[in-house]
Amino acid sequence: MIYFDNKFHTQVPEWVIYMDDLRGMITFARVVESGSFAEAARKLGLGRAAISHQVKLLEERLGIRLLHRSTRSLSLTHAGEDYYQSCKRISEEAEAANRRIQSLSDEPVGRISLTCSANFGLKRIVPLLGQFRHLYPKIELDVELTDEVTNVIEGGYDIAIRSGPLSDSDMMSKKICSTVRRICAAPAYLESAGTPTEPEDLASHNWVTYSRHSGVLSLNREGRSYKVRITGPIRTNNAGARLQFVLGGHGLGLLPEHELWEQPKGNLIMLLPEYEMAPLDLFAVYPPGAASTLKVRMLIDYLAEHLSKAPDYP
Repeated sequence: MIYFDNKFHTQVPEWVIYMDDLRGMITFARVVESGSFAEAARKLGLGRAAISHQVKLLEERLGIRLLHRSTRSLSLTHAGEDYYQSCKRISEEAEAANRRIQSLSDEPVGRISLTCSANFGLKRIVPLLGQFRHLYPKIELDVELTDEVTNVIEGGYDIAIRSGPLSDSDMMSKKICSTVRRICAAPAYLESAGTPTEPEDLASHNWVTYSRHSGVLSLNREGRSYKVRITGPIRTNNAGARLQFVLGGHGLGLLPEHELWEQPKGNLIMLLPEYEMAPLDLFAVYPPGAASTLKVRMLIDYLAEHLSKAPDYP
């Protein structure tokens, strides 16, 4: 069968048409899953105009509209809903084929999309990602630092660094490190509010709290458990902001131990050091299919190996 390019009236090989259709179908699936041309462009590493053009060409070749477009949103037409299911299967098969090929290689190759909290990501994850890329320069990275808990599948991430137990049963996870937490305060706050010496004293103090914390502090000492409800005038979802508010004397804070040791001596005071708290476990969370790719397995193992080593502090 012979096809003609309408603009130049030249013959177009059949395989070129099939390749264009396949590219358009995968792009269309990404647009639907991302909810916008801009987000799909970011994930595919292309310009927004190129993504929009591919979908438009696909609609022209099919002779049917797949998407309702407006300035603020996209929605599927009835034909688009049916067609998306086929495109989704083809996209998943293509990704699975790539994973199978990559798993046969001795060197990780390709793009890895990772999301992590902003403060921990900047301090610990980003430096390790840089080292990993020096070791394996064929790796490309798409790193998103956010304190919002994003959906791994909908966001198109290969890896998400999360704290606490895994809530999504469809995901897989690997523990990569544990973080010891300490009760800390700035000297200026303790001078004005007094220094707590017993767990019971903590309830009467102001706290700078983390937005996803339950508000109940659990302490242990010599087999005895203590539970204290903590409240305060400042609540934040960002660990860096929490640290700055504590340093500013606005209240007590429950901080990772490494944040305490990173401060110049005297900036923060550790309180009730003889009482223990359960460590905060960090996990690499990833879709089941990602586990079969060499690049994802190697990066998760690399993070686990290096994060488990305590940083050197003066």
